[in-house]
This record gives sequence, structure tokens and C-alpha cells, in this order.
Amino acid sequence: MNSVFILNASPIILLGKAGLLCTISPLADLWIVPDGVISEIESKKPIAQYLEELGSAAEVTKESVQHIHPLIASWDLGKGESEVLSLAMQKGTNVTAVLDDLQARKCAKLLDIGLIGSVGLLTMAKRVGLVKAVKPEINKLIDVGIRIDYRLLAEIYSKIGE
Repeated sequence: MNSVFILNASPIILLGKAGLLCTISPLADLWIVPDGVISEIESKKPIAQYLEELGSAAEVTKESVQHIHPLIASWDLGKGESEVLSLAMQKGTNVTAVLDDLQARKCAKLLDIGLIGSVGLLTMAKRVGLVKAVKPEINKLIDVGIRIDYRLLAEIYSKIGE
């Protein structure tokens, strides 16, 4: 697909718990997971299984972030979100940050960083034929704890014909 995504913790955890990491794996050539995100996940559960599933059809790499960009630091986001956004700024327009956190998403939009969330990945998976319907997959995310505005969901379903 010739695409690179930088993942935050919540999409990895939610998509992992919902059993959807193998489903989204083919969407990228490369999935990047910053060290801060790994630490955040590892503090609760070993990440190896999640990374294995994510790497079922694409390369997965871990990357260190040497410093948080000052514009991002001023948002007072979590370590994982800050590292994802700083790494995305560093790498430029050829990468997309994968974030579900509202404040981190607002920061990404303001700084013109490519952005997608867990639901967006599932919508993309439908567009390229990896899933037949998005609604059952999003229901899996809801079952494992994703918080999403139901009006937004209705809008998404309408746009994709579900």
C-alpha cells in the first residue's frame, strides 16, 4: 500500500482486544510504534502479541523519540501521544499518526499532521476490501471500550453506505 503509520497506545490496545490487528495489518507497508507507546502498553500487558498480529502482513518497527517538539509539548499530552506526534512531524508528510485521543487529534489537525483513528482504519479496510462491513467491526471496538459519539458513527455509516 506504500504507507507508513505511527501508532499510539489506545488504537493498539483497542484493535488488539477486538481481534482486529491482523485485519488492519495489510493497510500499511510499515507500522511504527514509539518507545513511549510500548512502555505505556507494557505497564499493563505484554505488547508482543499485539505487535505480532500487527506484523502479520506488514513490517513493524519500534522507534525512539529523542525529544518532544515544543509545539506538541505545550499541549501537555501523554507521553505516547506526544511521541507519536513528534515522530510524525519529524518524518513529514509521508506518515500518518494513528490516534483516538481527542486532544491529540486536535493537536495533529492544528499542526497539519496526517491523522487517522481506529474507526478510520476500519473504514479504510472496507474501502480496500479487507472487510465486507465496518459496522460489525466497530461494534467489536465498542464492546472493548472505545468511546465514540454515536452521531459521528451514524454519519460514518451513512457515508459508507451501512
